[in-house]
Amino acid sequence: MTFLALQFSSGYFEIALRALAGGLGAFFVFYFFKSLIRVGILNQRFQDPLAFWVGRVLFRGFQFRVRNLPIGAEQRNGIMAWYWPCALMSVIAVWFLLVMMGFGLLNWGFRADKEFTDAVISSGSALSTLGFSTPVSLTGKVLAIIEGAIGLFLVVYLFTFLPGLIDLISERGNRVAWIYARTGPSPSGVGLLLWYYDNGRGGEIDGVFEDWEVFYRKLAQARSFLPILCVIRPLNANESWVCAFGAFLDALALETTTVARNSPTSGICFDCAVRVIQNFHSAMRGTPINPVRSPELMHVERREYEEACRRLEAAGVALVKDREVAWKNFIQAHMSYEEEVAWLAAALADPTPVFHDSSASPH
Repeated sequence: MTFLALQFSSGYFEIALRALAGGLGAFFVFYFFKSLIRVGILNQRFQDPLAFWVGRVLFRGFQFRVRNLPIGAEQRNGIMAWYWPCALMSVIAVWFLLVMMGFGLLNWGFRADKEFTDAVISSGSALSTLGFSTPVSLTGKVLAIIEGAIGLFLVVYLFTFLPGLIDLISERGNRVAWIYARTGPSPSGVGLLLWYYDNGRGGEIDGVFEDWEVFYRKLAQARSFLPILCVIRPLNANESWVCAFGAFLDALALETTTVARNSPTSGICFDCAVRVIQNFHSAMRGTPINPVRSPELMHVERREYEEACRRLEAAGVALVKDREVAWKNFIQAHMSYEEEVAWLAAALADPTPVFHDSSASPH
């Protein structure tokens, strides 16, 4: 009787264990699809924890490599250039393992394979579409067909996801180079505005801001919640996207608050640009920033602002007559993004934009 009771209890234990394995496997597959959708479709609203932590662990490894080597900017940039392909391949590898283990648990839970190792091998065979090991049971064959379809879907997904990401990286690099070409090695918002006004092209600023609004809107709605995109560096080792975007925000802040006849689209472009910077800060899990801050803590001092106004007036730019009101509006605008820019620059070991560079001359 005791022997029969042990057999009976062990039979129920095995059934419970296989049911638990099947449930866990179904959860792994579900989480794979959830992660995939978050990264590829819903990234503008929902950040995927799996992709974030894979990218963060790899980023820490790259930071350790760079910080412990006496190398220059070009060598550092060359090493960090490998981050995003490594991070992307690591996320794909984790997805692959998640699905393989999920269907392996399902195979074993539904008794498609008696041994767990055989169940995992059959899962890998189906997911890779090699088909060298397929369960003989009907349930196993059905699971193999479903998993093979997922494997093909993953390949198609990569062929559609990667080109868009690469195009976005390329466009962002071109935008960064565009700013550096007009401001020199130390981008500043004042320098960017002066390049246009000193060269008699002040009338083109509205079109410039409208073009950048389209870019920022696309960036905000597409990939700005991807940590990988934050870390990807421009091709030129001496250029920083954080510094360039910060300088462009400074130019927008001056245009919307201080220039008398400001561009009609500057305010819209400014809101889009701030949202992008805030998205990047959120994507990197930046330090929480208090939305209510004292103006005394602002990074730009009043004397710097007055110097910027003097240079703009010298270039023939009409400014708001009530300078005190303009200064207060500028404070409010600048504080909506300055902490995010400073945090991102520190996290990526990049320089922060100078507010104005009196030594720079127009190109």
